[in-house]
Amino acid sequence: MDTKDQYLQMFFDESAEYLQQLNENVLLLEEHPEDEEIINAVFRAAHSVKGMSATMGYERLTDLTHRMESILAKVRNKEMTINEFIIDTLFSGLDYIKLLLDDIRNNGEERTDISDYLSKLEKILNNDISIQEVLVKPEKTDLNLQDFTGMIALTEEEKEEIYNKMTSNDRIYNIRVILAEDCLLKNVRGYMILKKAQELGYLAKSNPDQREIEDEDFGDSIYIKLISALKEKQIQEELADIIDVEQVIIHVEDYKVEEKAVVEQQEAKSLVDSIKKQKDGLANIQVSPTVRVDIKKLDTLMNMVGELLINKTRLEGLNIDSDVYQDIIQQLDRVTQDLHHTVMQIRMVPIGGIFNRFPRMVRDLSKELDKKIDLIIEGADTELDRSLIDELGDPLMHIIRNSIDHGIEKPAERERKGKPATGNILLQAYQKGSEIIIEVEDDGAGINTEKVIEKAIEKGIITPDEASQMEERDKLNLIFHPGFSTSEEVTDISGRGVGMDVVRNVVETLDGQVFVESELGVGTRFTISLPLTLAITQALMVVINNEVYAIPLGSISETLLVAPEEIIQVRGQDVILLRESTIPLVEAARQLNLDIEYGKYRQLEEIPVVIINSGERQIGLIVDQMLNQQEIVIKSLGKFLVNIKNISGATIVGDGDVALILDVRNIA
Repeated sequence: MDTKDQYLQMFFDESAEYLQQLNENVLLLEEHPEDEEIINAVFRAAHSVKGMSATMGYERLTDLTHRMESILAKVRNKEMTINEFIIDTLFSGLDYIKLLLDDIRNNGEERTDISDYLSKLEKILNNDISIQEVLVKPEKTDLNLQDFTGMIALTEEEKEEIYNKMTSNDRIYNIRVILAEDCLLKNVRGYMILKKAQELGYLAKSNPDQREIEDEDFGDSIYIKLISALKEKQIQEELADIIDVEQVIIHVEDYKVEEKAVVEQQEAKSLVDSIKKQKDGLANIQVSPTVRVDIKKLDTLMNMVGELLINKTRLEGLNIDSDVYQDIIQQLDRVTQDLHHTVMQIRMVPIGGIFNRFPRMVRDLSKELDKKIDLIIEGADTELDRSLIDELGDPLMHIIRNSIDHGIEKPAERERKGKPATGNILLQAYQKGSEIIIEVEDDGAGINTEKVIEKAIEKGIITPDEASQMEERDKLNLIFHPGFSTSEEVTDISGRGVGMDVVRNVVETLDGQVFVESELGVGTRFTISLPLTLAITQALMVVINNEVYAIPLGSISETLLVAPEEIIQVRGQDVILLRESTIPLVEAARQLNLDIEYGKYRQLEEIPVVIINSGERQIGLIVDQMLNQQEIVIKSLGKFLVNIKNISGATIVGDGDVALILDVRNIA
């Protein structure tokens, strides 16, 4: 790699990091529009991208980031306030930055036309308000303030009490909530409005008051004076979501808390704010004592460690009767294990790098579909092999898009069902033994399996007879079939029937499994189970028809020796009873289509059985002999043998022979 290519790769790597930081920080800025620290973080990141672009000679990227930086400078200097229009404009700019970076990466030059967007930025910088009037829906009705402020006038004592309770972030909102003419339960709606107002801040006064509302002694309007640190738009949306509310009119009083009155509150709040920012994950580029290493170099290092483990296993197989030999073997074993652990730690990266891509996507899609959705991320610090991380983006994107489009309902529909107007999508990761579990769970409509069956029959995927014999799990798994979709129309988000198919194919390529659970009207959970690494793992070595095979330990629950009389038949299937659970038995040789006589295991005094897991299901795999537990290096079978049923790879055992690795997912 020459010097120019080396610098170009550094430019791509650092630009991608800054772009991710910008996306995260602009999302935070939308929630905390007056937070100077977040504004400064966004400004610094945009400035850094501009500097790198100018150094590399990319004029469009430099011009774009310079104008975005100018807008942020106006915000920082209090010459411009953050609103929904500015946030959307910044996000559009980040999308253009990504397009230009893709142009440079794929074509070596900037090709995307950004002239219209630059013109929009120029108008904003020149205080041309007309562009905002065109693009932003007015949030206030053009009613005279005097129409309702007199309805919630305060005495001097009430004013003093309110001002003493206020902090520097609080505002005084005068609100008029107008009920629909045909509202039948005005007292109930009035109570709901007051209760919601109390949740949004400090309810200073209402007209009518609570007693008058209970007696239904009022007209079509409720007047509220609310003290809150929330944004006007958020308060308006929360109140407008209440059933039978026809209109919400808000005016913000021009009152500021004097500095002297809030010095102590600000000092106390600064500590809380700093903690909150840590929790909120304020994204900023920090100087870190790390070096960038090409992933190919790590792959090469892992392969070398794998070869060392193979040769260590072969040395152990010599079994030389010598104290010096045994001492060397023990020391070699300790060193290779430490080396393997260290290399594994180097390759492990937090899964948050993938998770942090999705808050922006959820925000954009929820706005497009007119839905209210909160994305909750947990376990972002869970670590996974870098080679797996790189492949997970698409499957998770398809699952989350599926939850947004098919799962979460519109706010009005959710309220009719007795759910909160805002839907939740939980994205979490955690380690379970030698596996990483990733779950995407929503509290939406759930999957209608009857509709799934109907579509599957219509598309010829299954027959009505097959459908009648299907378990619930099998019905749900039909959504992973290529080309399957329950959408009536194709949109930019879904309907083509490729998303879930991509999920399953990619996950299985990574030697993982994907499961789906759903309850109609309650929600859906997708669970992805992945090995910690694709390179080296612990396995149980077994013999099947005089050949050695490996079964990954992560798939094994336990091993048993079963007497023939313990085997019973249920509907023609051999099963055993294990702690009050019925475990079906399958013969490994039959699953591998080996040309031998099946059923000979019944003649043995003790039958070796390996209990393997596949999700919530367990089966007993009958083998000829169980040998030992061993650390194995997983080798690919190559592109010509990649689709062999029930075989996921190969490894080299102590005597130098090749042992195939069983893919027990399909067996179970």
